[in-house]
Amino acid sequence: MSLLIPQSKQRLMRWKNGGGMTCEIMRFPEDSSLESFDWRVSVATVQQGGAFSPFPGVDRSLAVLEGKGIALDIGGVSQTLTPRDPVLRFDGATTVHSTLIGGGIVDFNVMTRRAAFSHTVEQITVIQQTALPMHGDAVLIYVVNGSCSLSDENKLHAGDAVMLTAEEKHCIVDASAAELMLVRLYRTAGQRHAA
Repeated sequence: MSLLIPQSKQRLMRWKNGGGMTCEIMRFPEDSSLESFDWRVSVATVQQGGAFSPFPGVDRSLAVLEGKGIALDIGGVSQTLTPRDPVLRFDGATTVHSTLIGGGIVDFNVMTRRAAFSHTVEQITVIQQTALPMHGDAVLIYVVNGSCSLSDENKLHAGDAVMLTAEEKHCIVDASAAELMLVRLYRTAGQRHAA
């Protein structure tokens, strides 16, 4: 089963700390708040540095999609994140301060509440028909650049996403050149369904 999430249907939201805006791709449960979600996937345009909002009990993954990058102080440890770097994972309760490197960025953010879900995030480039393994309880595919078609005939363009339940062993993605973010969500034993 798949749920298409076109960019036009994604929700613009103010940051928890009020310092910016995020385009929320999907949150579960849908009617949850920023304090009660089990998981959340979003893209943010960041025009200035500052402190990250704290999310106790939440694991976060962050990737820079556009711009030169961001310098982070994560609990006293310095880390630079650019579009060429792998996805950065950190504890949402940790104090994080950011400084932009040469201007604004666009970032991709995944958060899972540790008591309910865990996650993995992969940055992949598809240049031909590719079978993506459907590990986990649910999989979200976000198109960073390019476009692609899925085996269920959904066509996705840059900014679009699709949520897939792991009923199938593989999802066939066909593209001549598409950059994707692949999010796999794993439910903690006894938790409600992801989609």
